[in-house]
Amino acid sequence: MRKRTLPALGLTVAAAGVIGAALAMSPATAGAATASSAGPRTVSFEAVEKGTSVNFVDVAPSDSALGDQLIGTGDLVGADGRTLGTSSFQGISTDAKPRTAEMLTFVYDLGDGNKITTSGTARLNAKGPVFDEQFAITGGTGKYKNARGQVRVLQETVERAKVTFDIQL
Repeated sequence: MRKRTLPALGLTVAAAGVIGAALAMSPATAGAATASSAGPRTVSFEAVEKGTSVNFVDVAPSDSALGDQLIGTGDLVGADGRTLGTSSFQGISTDAKPRTAEMLTFVYDLGDGNKITTSGTARLNAKGPVFDEQFAITGGTGKYKNARGQVRVLQETVERAKVTFDIQL
């Protein structure tokens, strides 16, 4: 009789394993597994930043650029001409002479409490665009509260930049 019990027990365990595997792959669980394995969702869009106010702060000593600040605001406009939000920035010169590098922080306010913050450094050009750099997304609020990724800023002039957002949520 013992020989009959062991195969029957083995069949019961195998059946339980098949049923357990079927339950583990139920639609609710399978969907959750697919969503988590899909990775972060990427949101990309472009805008033109049009400077509305810029102020230069010359920090002593006057013959050094180290610590000088450029502070400003701007409007973000989409490719369709629609206003997307505003920007605020602060740049601090990290070179003593001449002014060729800045540490920059941007805050992009996209309305309804949705903001993206970025930070990074930029090498300033004497010819061509002011700079063309990638900045790390350091955080966000609202629907961007878990934002990561980067923002490319092609600063064509002090008053105008092309901004490309690649945001991972």
